[in-house]
Order: sequence, then structure tokens, then C-alpha cells
Amino acid sequence: MSEGEKANRVAIVTGASSGIGEATAHCLAKEGYTVVLAARRADLLDSIVADITANGGTARSVPTDLSDAEQTSALVRTTLDAFGRVDVLVNNAGYGPPFALEQMDRAAMRHVFDVNLLAGMQLIAELTPTMREQGGGRIVNISSLSRYVGAPLAAAYAATKGGMEAMNACMRLELSPWNIQLSVIVPGFVDTPTFEKSRQAAEHLRDDPNNPYRQLMSDLDAFATDQLKSAVPPEDVGKAVVKAVTAHSPKTRYFVPRSARTAVRMFGSLPDRFSDRLLLKMYKWGPWA
Repeated sequence: MSEGEKANRVAIVTGASSGIGEATAHCLAKEGYTVVLAARRADLLDSIVADITANGGTARSVPTDLSDAEQTSALVRTTLDAFGRVDVLVNNAGYGPPFALEQMDRAAMRHVFDVNLLAGMQLIAELTPTMREQGGGRIVNISSLSRYVGAPLAAAYAATKGGMEAMNACMRLELSPWNIQLSVIVPGFVDTPTFEKSRQAAEHLRDDPNNPYRQLMSDLDAFATDQLKSAVPPEDVGKAVVKAVTAHSPKTRYFVPRSARTAVRMFGSLPDRFSDRLLLKMYKWGPWA
């Protein structure tokens, strides 16, 4: 692809105000893509746009609450009105409140699904006609290792990532006649603000002496802190996204780092009872702690 062709390519990145989304926006901008950044925090988005522009790239912020269907549609309309096309969609927005399922009401569960899964599905649906008319497009969905390796206090989050991968497999077939290609990125532990945000969200439960999961929350905090010592930088995920959207024949699934694939294969090859024991011991929870 020539530099001129890349300069006319437009990418939407959700959850772009920090972490993987921010890094992905920078990586795509360096490749010559015009990048539309979507997240709730307008101030953070504007700062990233300024950085990209200062480095010779082109970017625009579109503050969006992806839990809201109207705002999600507005993101598509605003992008098409401004640039006339969308060549790449990166569904990265997501969060995982570290609560036991019994500590979430239906509205809280629905909010996780709205942000992590339904918004991405809506964006794919609304961008399909545009990509079809253009002769193709690339869609990258950011999944998680938690979709393959279970963890307590992650049921809602993992369910959305499992749903995302199932959706991705179906949409690869559904959109294949129009050269709209989909890939999934499966990150392992990535050094992003997500963990600290999750920790803050559960502060009230961690301090509640009547919370039956109080010790588990403390142990998982310690586990996450330890894992972050060897976490990969978010730029590594951004580079994988660039590979997925620029490859002539993109892979259906990218693992970042590659060792994440090893973990998936290992746990996938074990009997469920045995893998459960290993995980419970690792998380210091239950009879096998």
C-alpha cells in the first residue's frame, strides 16, 4: 500500500483514552492512518490527539459513552461525515469490575455487556454497509486471556470476551463475501491502568468486613501486582493490531505475548477438574489453596 493510500485510510479505535486503545491509536497513526479516538474522557482523548498531531499524524477525538446506543451510532455518523469512509474498526473498549456475581445486580451486568460486547457488535453492524461499498475493511476485536483461563470475580467480563470471540467467528463467515476480514487479539497481562481502576472500583467491598470475598480480593490484588512485573507494554498489542489490519491474509487470532498461546493450550489440554485445582491453588482460593 502506498503512503498516499494509507493516508486516506480511516480507523476507529474504541477505549482509546489509555492503555491498549491509546497505544493502538499511536501505532495506527504512525502507519499513516487517520485515527478516530472514542472513549468517555474528552480531556484524555484531546491530549492523545495533540500528541499524534505533533508527531505528524492525523487524529480526531469523538467522546463517546459506548454503553449508550445513540452515542455509539453518533460515533459512526461523525466519522463518516468527517472522512467519508471507515477502513478499520478496533473494538477495544471494555472494563471488568472485580465483583463476585452475587455482588452485581442485573443493571451492572448489563452495563458490562453493553460496553464490552454489544457496542462492538453495534459498530460492526452499522459499519458493514460502508465497508461493503468500499470493497472491504478490517475489524479487530480485543479479547482476553480470561476467556480461556477462568478466574474468580471475572464472570461478567469473561462472558463478554467469550461472546466476542463467538461473534467474531460467525462474522468472519457472514462478511466474507465482501472482503471484510475479522481478527481477534488475545492479550495476556498488559501493563495498563485497568488493574488500578478495577482495584479502586472494589475499594468499598475490600474494606467491608462482612464481604465473604474480602480475602480473595486481597489475594487477587497481590496476584495481579506480581503478574504486572512481567507484563507486556500496551504498544505490543498495538503492533499486533497493525499486523492484523495490514497483512494481506490476516490471522484469525493473535496472542500477545506469544506465551499467552502456550497458557491457553496448556489449560485447554488438561481435564477441567485438574485445571480447576491448579487455578484455585494459584489464586489461593477454595479447598486447593
